[in-house]
Amino acid sequence: MQIIDPQGNLVGDDPGLDPGIYQAMYRNMVLARELDRRMLALQRQGRIGTYAMLEGHEAVQIGSAMALRPDDFVFPSYREHGVQITHGLPIDVLLAYWRGLPNSGWDVEKYRTGIVTVPIASQLPHAVGYSYYRRLLGDDTVTAVYFGDGATSEIDFHSGMNFAGVWKTPTVFVCANNLYAISVPYHKQTASETIAQKADAYGFPGVRVDGMDPVAVYLATREAVERARRGEGPTLIEAMTYRYGPHATADDPTLYRTDDEVAEWRKKDPIDRMRRFLENRDLLDEREVEKVAMEVTDAVNGAIAEIEARPLPDRDDAVRHGFHKIPEHVVEQLHRMQRAHGEPETPFSPDEIWVVGRDRLPEGPTEAMNMAEAINQALHLAMESDPSTVVLGEDVARAGGVFRITEGLLDRFGPDRVIDTPLNESGIVGTAIGMALGGARPIAEIQFEGFVYPAFDQIVSHLGRFRYRTRGNATVPVVVRMPNGAGIGAHEHHCDSPEAYFVHAPGLVVVCPSTPTDAKGLLTAALQGEDPVMFLEPKVLYRAGREQVPVESYKLPIGRARVRKEGNDLTVVTYGGMVPVALQAVEREGVSADVIDLRTLFPWDRETVLASVAKTGRLLLVQEPQGTAGVAAEVAAVVAEEAMYDLEAPIVRVTGFDVPWPQFAIEKHALVDVDRVVAGIRQVMGG
Repeated sequence: MQIIDPQGNLVGDDPGLDPGIYQAMYRNMVLARELDRRMLALQRQGRIGTYAMLEGHEAVQIGSAMALRPDDFVFPSYREHGVQITHGLPIDVLLAYWRGLPNSGWDVEKYRTGIVTVPIASQLPHAVGYSYYRRLLGDDTVTAVYFGDGATSEIDFHSGMNFAGVWKTPTVFVCANNLYAISVPYHKQTASETIAQKADAYGFPGVRVDGMDPVAVYLATREAVERARRGEGPTLIEAMTYRYGPHATADDPTLYRTDDEVAEWRKKDPIDRMRRFLENRDLLDEREVEKVAMEVTDAVNGAIAEIEARPLPDRDDAVRHGFHKIPEHVVEQLHRMQRAHGEPETPFSPDEIWVVGRDRLPEGPTEAMNMAEAINQALHLAMESDPSTVVLGEDVARAGGVFRITEGLLDRFGPDRVIDTPLNESGIVGTAIGMALGGARPIAEIQFEGFVYPAFDQIVSHLGRFRYRTRGNATVPVVVRMPNGAGIGAHEHHCDSPEAYFVHAPGLVVVCPSTPTDAKGLLTAALQGEDPVMFLEPKVLYRAGREQVPVESYKLPIGRARVRKEGNDLTVVTYGGMVPVALQAVEREGVSADVIDLRTLFPWDRETVLASVAKTGRLLLVQEPQGTAGVAAEVAAVVAEEAMYDLEAPIVRVTGFDVPWPQFAIEKHALVDVDRVVAGIRQVMGG
């Protein structure tokens, strides 16, 4: 699709746009290029960090952005500066990001643009989830998501496109095909003739446009936006363009392309093309062009002067915004760093600190439930009380989940809120993140814990970091539920215990209950909190037994351990499916022991563990997964640091092997059972 050729002549019929649109298009392209060149100069002067240039992409960015309404939402990659400023992001906010400053001014809701996205293509599912939920609320917001040709090789290109096609979301996918993913040329990126044709596989239109023609891009985007707003689903726009400079300031493009190639593309320059078009129509005011250039120079100079004069935030800013409230041990980490540098310790008010309460159960009626039933009831109550709660995952609706945990939700709340998704874990979590940005409280189910790894990028790069990256302007209160652990005789990848990965990832809360009462109360707390939660459900305990559970909704404190058994001679710390095993071992051995169920693996209850060790002088740690760098190792390290002189014997860990989980016929060879824990008790008591 082309409207204006490189000489500025119309190709075919006049589209009949208002002359003011053409003039605004040209002005914004000049602005974007002048900004880009000024940013490059600043980088060369060492005044901003590594920078991704846009020169050559002006038609794609300005043409598409002008086709959006101010209240439409933009999900950028990392080169969309022209889109962002055209859509209303202030230059100083953009400049502050590239200078490496905390994103204090980047209010994603106010400016209707997501934060710069570095992991390639990972923003596509966010755009789809956002538009899905906004449509569910009844508004007609369209999301536009930007990416390059290289991104089409990533898993999240597929997940975003496939979810959008299945859900028919009001999403416009804009691919700036500049023929290179850094140095890798297009023909090594995909075997398809065009990227636009990939849309056919996902059930919606794909359009290829001349990406050096801003009018063609504008018209293609306008049509796609109108189509989306009418409820007709997504569109993929492939804009054939070129970047005249390197991929970023650390790249040398002479290693992979020729001067002749660049010169040929220079003849198609979008700004020159638009200038000729306006001149042909007597619509060009050179004084206006000069005025724009001066305005940009003044704006950038003013912004950089203000930013460079702005004092850097104090050290405490490095630990703020990672969570809704700061965990106490993070405050102590900060204070240790400050003491090491001879700085005064930053005081925090009680409102800023994660205060962990005590267990309080309601006094009303109870009902005998197993863990599966307790979790199911918590989900029902949450969806009844909060219409923003959405459940999504494979098999969660009609089948009620493979463990029947979501049974009955579809009949009660309907398919728009209980969603059977395509089989793609990255898409499940990625769209949940987008829904949360749109105001939802999504509950994403991963069918088995060993299937979560394809979603790891979404969990670690986005779910755990969004609050921190936006300094609290954007929150993603997503709860990711999954069964956890071994002991049910299942095949490989159905028996993993991946909790250590999530405990190590910043910004995530990790919960693993061991009783029906705890499962209901902790899940309710997770669903009402402001932080993303990985909620691990020991599958061996789903139907292991019943207890009396309060019928009404209640919350238990996240971050508080529970002492399951009290004693004086030994502290046993464990969690999840190992809690009943540890209790049986203590009972069999007849030792007087505190058996502490962590319940929350991050942030875990240091106060309760350290107090118990101070009382007993001995510590045994029990966990099912491999021992290296696990939860038990972390608890042991903290006790060694803070309570070494309370210990009367070496710390002992009882863990799984540091190898993959065996096939189920020999699973018992690797299970941490009562005999193994008893041996650990004898070891620590004899130490």
